[in-house]
Amino acid sequence: MTSLRLVRFAGALALGLLALLRPAPAAATADPARWRGFNLLEKFTLRQNAPYREEDFRWIAELGFNFVRLPIDYRCYTERDDWLNFKESVLREIDDAITYGTRHGVHVCLNLHRAPGFCINPPAEPKDLWTDPEAQDAFVAHWAMLARRYRAIAPENLSFNLLNEPTRNTREAYLAVNRRAIEAIHREDPRRPVVVDGNNVGREPTSEFVALPHVIQATRGYHPGTISHYRANWVKGSDRWPTPRWPGPVVVGRLYGPSKPDLRSPLVLRGDFPAGTELAIRIHQLSSKARLQVRADSLPAGELLCDPRTQAAQWKPVPKDNGGWTYHEPVGERLFSVRLSAAARELALENIEGDWLIFSELRLQLPGRPAQTWETDQEWGRRQTTLDLATDGTLRAPAGTRSDQMLRDYLQPWIKIAGQGEQVFVGEFGCFNRTPHDVALAWMRNWLELWRDAGFGWAVWNFRGGFGILDSGRTDVAYEDWRGHKLDRRMLELLQEFSGRTSP
Repeated sequence: MTSLRLVRFAGALALGLLALLRPAPAAATADPARWRGFNLLEKFTLRQNAPYREEDFRWIAELGFNFVRLPIDYRCYTERDDWLNFKESVLREIDDAITYGTRHGVHVCLNLHRAPGFCINPPAEPKDLWTDPEAQDAFVAHWAMLARRYRAIAPENLSFNLLNEPTRNTREAYLAVNRRAIEAIHREDPRRPVVVDGNNVGREPTSEFVALPHVIQATRGYHPGTISHYRANWVKGSDRWPTPRWPGPVVVGRLYGPSKPDLRSPLVLRGDFPAGTELAIRIHQLSSKARLQVRADSLPAGELLCDPRTQAAQWKPVPKDNGGWTYHEPVGERLFSVRLSAAARELALENIEGDWLIFSELRLQLPGRPAQTWETDQEWGRRQTTLDLATDGTLRAPAGTRSDQMLRDYLQPWIKIAGQGEQVFVGEFGCFNRTPHDVALAWMRNWLELWRDAGFGWAVWNFRGGFGILDSGRTDVAYEDWRGHKLDRRMLELLQEFSGRTSP
């Protein structure tokens, strides 16, 4: 208890010093629609845990941006194996970041990227935030401590982002944990803006939060991951994905069977398919059972049964930590391939029995032409689509369909909740450095246009590093030497176009 009292005293002292920087007006508030900026990763992991750099804040402001998000691993500022023993020396480094932001006109958002009981990244926490009362109490205690420490900081200068990309929970647990944290913060500081990431890795907004004052909901801008995380070394299998294109056709990678009647639909390809055309999919995961069928001009052309109960040697169980479900993956590579014996104008691929199946890749080869391959969008809940065969053998969306429809579909729940009066922010977005630069910029522009039209602010995942404008390590960029760093001028100018400001 003595160490906690010392922390609180030191925190109060730091609080008073920080408050001198800019008195908080009584009616001050934050406006996430105007936030434009970057994440700074000095305390993103315990392994790094470095002080923040004032030059980052100064440069971000100079380049025309006004926001930084600080994803933090709680272990950086706590003693090992003691959730509630806070390290004052590290907290002072967070104080410094808030000071830098205030000094340079950059809003600072504190985020627990790893919180007591949860992190989307490995290693797993020893206790589960969604089910364990001790982890929940610690999570709330951390935010209460930070709220006390910074309650003199004006809300237009500082916000709190409770938890990065929550998932592996129930909706009830998600609501209960976030509500407790919001209430604890607002008991200490009723004006503090609180950002709540959408559930299921930022995909799902929550209507219950709309009525709460000073609460903002956050989504993500990584969709589809086959573009944003192409060949990312922490994403298993991404080194085998086809080179991304944008804009390009959306191939939905889930085939729902009769067990999901609301989602069941065939993938339909339309065009001139000569005899000898080969259609193939690479099977990635199976719920319990599926029977796949290909039809050519409505006539059966091929069929495959996938059933781990009767084909045990061909499937391996994959237990999941979301309620005890067990899925199945093929033992080795599993392709379902059909070669047409006669020409056809329409091919349909459907799951006609069982639950759901995921395929990771669609391959189409016309006689005498190179095979074309498309990585799939495996997001849950999307019905299958119709695609047209172009004269060059590629696929495209049918006439009248938007080329960015998959982005619009992802954004739709967020536009809907914004229409109910919610403030929405995009806490992270960007594209890893292995995606071709022109593809990355075209895809980023598409997202930025949609967020501009919706009135959503945004933050790139990092300022310096593989997603950022400085020292990103891309091999297809003509970098500019800039203050000892390698500047991606094209990406900077794209972001500035949507920040409302420019720089020399």
